[in-house]
Amino acid sequence: MKNGILNELITVMKERVPKGQNLASNLADILCMGKEAVYRRLRGEVSFSIEEVAIISHKLGISIDQVVGDHHSNKVTFDLNLHHSSNAIDSYYEILNRYLQIFDFVKEDNSTEIYTASNLLPFTLYSSFENLSKFRLSRWIYQHGQIKTPHSLADMQVEKKIVQAHKKLSESVKQCPKTFFIWDTSIFHSFVNEIKYFASLHMITPNDVANLKEELYQLLTYIETLSSKGEFGEGRKVYFYLSNINFEATYSYIEKLNYQISLLRIYSINSMDSQSPHICQMQRDWILSLKRHSTLISESGEAQRIIFLQNQESIIDTL
Repeated sequence: MKNGILNELITVMKERVPKGQNLASNLADILCMGKEAVYRRLRGEVSFSIEEVAIISHKLGISIDQVVGDHHSNKVTFDLNLHHSSNAIDSYYEILNRYLQIFDFVKEDNSTEIYTASNLLPFTLYSSFENLSKFRLSRWIYQHGQIKTPHSLADMQVEKKIVQAHKKLSESVKQCPKTFFIWDTSIFHSFVNEIKYFASLHMITPNDVANLKEELYQLLTYIETLSSKGEFGEGRKVYFYLSNINFEATYSYIEKLNYQISLLRIYSINSMDSQSPHICQMQRDWILSLKRHSTLISESGEAQRIIFLQNQESIIDTL
């Protein structure tokens, strides 16, 4: 392994090791080898094997592609987070776990800030709602064409591990110190249209539509409470902005001390991400530019907030 890449790998590994813990000791446990063997690798006397690098990458959540890619000019590596499972349910669970790993890594750090510019409702806000999360999962299954979704969400059996992951994701997001949402002014529109479409295909029942409608009202009330208070609770601040210009995708940027990651939404619920400092700076700058062209409706901007909430309620009413 070239010295530049090794030094970069060591730097990233040190960032991922819990504070107060020794890198060599951690690697010795991860790789099941003696400390001296680890030190020889850290000094560059012995190269890390491909298998060892793969194990480190998995255990510490390091993008090896990113480490290598940073040493090639004009090249930036994105992780597409391709699914290892051919089963739609298992691949869905893999995606959930990917998001959970990121939020679990950053949520306890006081320097953490999360930015999301979205024209679609963020799943992190409605993952704990039974019917809304079921509908999201059924869309994923249907799009993969592997198994038919039930004709009623009430008949849909969701594995316990997925239900738990949904709830854990919801709780993890609430624990992050600062969260910024920049939204399209009709953010409920796409979700409502999808419900109508699946209802027209008889993939969900009129009773399902009624339940989804009720949960959308509950979600809107939850958003109203959050935007009024300006926090998830215990000082965990949340900011809502309404964009005055259109944007074509969902962009997210997450940072904490010595860590940053950019995410772009693809394939319905998945994201491709990059930890490249250059890409992260570009993503951050783009989102902040959208923020400058947006109106803050949390804590302040009461008149705009009331109009926004009324508009979203009118959209839900059409179900």
